[in-house]
Parts: sequence; structure tokens; C-alpha cells
Amino acid sequence: MAESTDGQTLRLIERSQHVSTGNTSGDEKDTKDSESSNADGINMWQTAVSISGICAGLGFLAVDVLVVSTGWVGFLLFGLLYAALLYTSIILGRCWNMVRAKWGSERHPYGAIGQEAFGDWARGVVNVLVAVACFTNAIVFLMGFTEMTLTIGGPALEGTLCYWPPVFGVIICPFLWLATPKNFWLVLAGSFFTVVLSVIFVIISIFVAGDSMSKGTSNTTVTTHGELHGESDFLHLAEVAGTVFWLMGQHSVIPTLQQDMQQPQGFTKAIIIADLLTLFLALPMMLVLLIIFGDTLTNVTGTAIVFDLLPEDALKKVAALLILVHLAGGVLLVNNPLFQYLEEVLNIPTDFSWKRVVLRSSVLLGQIFVQETLPHFTLLSSISGGFLTPILALIVPCLCYLRLRRIYQEVPSKLYTLETVVCVIIIGATPCLIGAILFGTGTAIVRGKTAFTVPCYVNATQARL
Repeated sequence: MAESTDGQTLRLIERSQHVSTGNTSGDEKDTKDSESSNADGINMWQTAVSISGICAGLGFLAVDVLVVSTGWVGFLLFGLLYAALLYTSIILGRCWNMVRAKWGSERHPYGAIGQEAFGDWARGVVNVLVAVACFTNAIVFLMGFTEMTLTIGGPALEGTLCYWPPVFGVIICPFLWLATPKNFWLVLAGSFFTVVLSVIFVIISIFVAGDSMSKGTSNTTVTTHGELHGESDFLHLAEVAGTVFWLMGQHSVIPTLQQDMQQPQGFTKAIIIADLLTLFLALPMMLVLLIIFGDTLTNVTGTAIVFDLLPEDALKKVAALLILVHLAGGVLLVNNPLFQYLEEVLNIPTDFSWKRVVLRSSVLLGQIFVQETLPHFTLLSSISGGFLTPILALIVPCLCYLRLRRIYQEVPSKLYTLETVVCVIIIGATPCLIGAILFGTGTAIVRGKTAFTVPCYVNATQARL
């Protein structure tokens, strides 16, 4: 308790000091403040691989099919959303660079950005949004463990959906006790490289499926999750947007990861490298899907994933196994801002202790309970990707950046006007995107496209993905 009190006192002293960064935009500058470093932190490449490792993977399985199925309109929407999310990632990193000299010891830095920009109320709102987003996104990652296990096991594991979440919870729980990203970046790196291998196996499997189709011997069908029934273009594009948001909108973890960097001022380079790595993994799979399946994928529903198109062979099962391993890093990183926030609120010390073990294990238990209650990947990912993520990934970064730029920049940058216009456009367009995505999700629920049946604790064999 004494350590926690000392930490709070130090933060109060730091917050009482007036810090001015001069004519900076939050990017790399040759000043003493911007050259400050975290000696035991992670470097730029480790950060980039960590971010790409969480973005690439599970979401690829859905977004690639959806984008290809909509043709050039889907590719255009994907490109616009991808560019917008990359830009807001960059300016969110700039926001932290502007305030980190004052708030560097914070355990939930996104909230600190909000407070510095708009006051205490913004800190509270941002922290709650981050906590809920992390809790929800982690559940989706945990669902991925079960989904990949059922893909590997096939018909032999039919009816076992409800039994796997507790099993994987026991396996992943000890890893959640690690402190911050700098303590488990090797897990995140492993997560990225398993995704790379998985993409290779998936692409090979797609060519095998195409060869079978050309010979008329294919027995590939869209099963369990996906359907080939047509949908309206509007609803289909809304599904694309929601999936892209869930895939790339991991802004809730960005400030925490940046805080653990050796040189936080180099975050812009790290996020650009991360997004390029992710893009280089996504585009080849999209291209191969377009070449092999072409018009076959016209207007598939939002529940379709790449594995539904692949033959039941070893390539598919190995790819699913690699994605399963990848998910471990995702669960760790997505949950970490939530853990940091709760530990700050409950005055739990930063050093390892039984309190950390109890808290983090309890959060995981709560996530497993929700997963057993709503055993459906698409439903939760649509809610998170359609509402929480756009707010945290688009609106909040733009608002905070416009405000902090006025506070910290004595001399406007050359791109001041252009940046303002881009931020205003993003802020104005986001509510429309949220409305479209939520409308699409609601329509899918009404039409019975969510495949939701009953909670696992009501009927363990009837519940399904």
C-alpha cells in the first residue's frame, strides 16, 4: 500500500507541474523532452510486430471474404477505412507524445490524453469506453480459440462448443498475470509469425480448392458460419465496415503499447510499419480469393470466413492451429489496458502480487461467463466493431488531437489546415458509419443470421457458433 501511495503522490506532483513542448506536433523532435527514453522498453520493430500481430489473424478470415465479395466497392471502402484508421493511430500517438512528459507514469494513458484535452469528465468517459472495448474484444478473441478448435476437430467435436472456453481459460490465465506489453512482447512476436505461416497455408489451400473446382471434384461448401445467400449492397458494405473496424481499430491498446516503448516519440514509424505488414498479409489472400472464387463470393453474408471455403484437409487444420496459437498474444494485449485501469482504481501495486492474480483471473472468469452466455463470434464483434471501436478509433483521437494541438503547438505546422479538414471529415462521417453498421447488425439479428441459439449453461449441446 505504501508503494501505491508513493506512486500516487509522484503523479500528483507531476500533474502540478506546467509542461510546455514548444512548437511540436508530437512526432520526433531534437529536444530533450522528445529524446527521453524507457531503457527497459520495447523498440520500434518490436512495437510494430506486436501491433501487426494483434491486427492480423482472426479478423482476416472474415474481412478478406467480405471485401472480395463486394468487388471494387468493397476494396474502395476497405482502403478508405484502412487509411482513416492508420491516420488516427498516428495522431493518437502524437497526442501521447505531447502529454507524456506530464503523464508518463499513468497506467491508463488513453484516459490521461482525454483529461489533458478536455478535463476530468473526458478522462472518465474514455477510461470506461476503453475498459468496455477491451473486455468485449477479449471475449471475441477467446471465442476464436473455440472456433479454431472446432475447425481442427471437425465433426468429431460437434456439440462440444461450450466445453472449450474453460479449458482455454485455464491455459491462458497464467500469461495474463504478466505486467505490461514489454514483459510479454515475445508472445506478441510469436503471434505475428504464426499468422504469417497461417496465411501461407491458407493461400495454398485456396489454390487446392480451386484446382478441385476446376476438375469438378470439389466438395467445398460454406458451412457452419457462412452462407451464400444474397444481401442488399448496403447491409453487406455495413458488414465490411464493422469487420474492418474490429480488425484494425485496436486504438484502445495503442497508448499502453506506446508507453512501453524505449523511444515513444518514434511511434509514428512503428504504426506505419505495423499497418504495412498487416496490409501485405491481407492483400495476397484477397487477390487469391478473387482469382480462384471470383463471382462465387458475390454477397456472402457477414458470417462467412475463409475456412468455410477450404477443403477439409491438413492444410486447413494446420492453418487453424496456427491461428489458435496467434490468439494467445491477442488476448494478452487487448486485456492489458483493462487490467491497468482496474489496478489503478483498486490501488493494486505495479509489482507482482496476489491481488493482481485475483483481479486478472476474475476478469477472465467474467469474460468466459459472457462467452458461455452469447456463444457467437459475429454478434459480439459486430457490436464492438460497430459502436465502441469507431468512437475510440476515430472520433476521440481526432477531437483530442485538435484540442491538444491548440494547447501545445505555438507555431502551427504546414499541414495544419489539411489536418483540421481531415479530422472534421472523420468526426462527421463516423456517426453515419456507426448507424449503418448497427442497423446492419440489427437486421441480421432480426433475420436470424446470427445463429444464436441458447446460452451454454442452459443447454450445452444445443448452443452453437
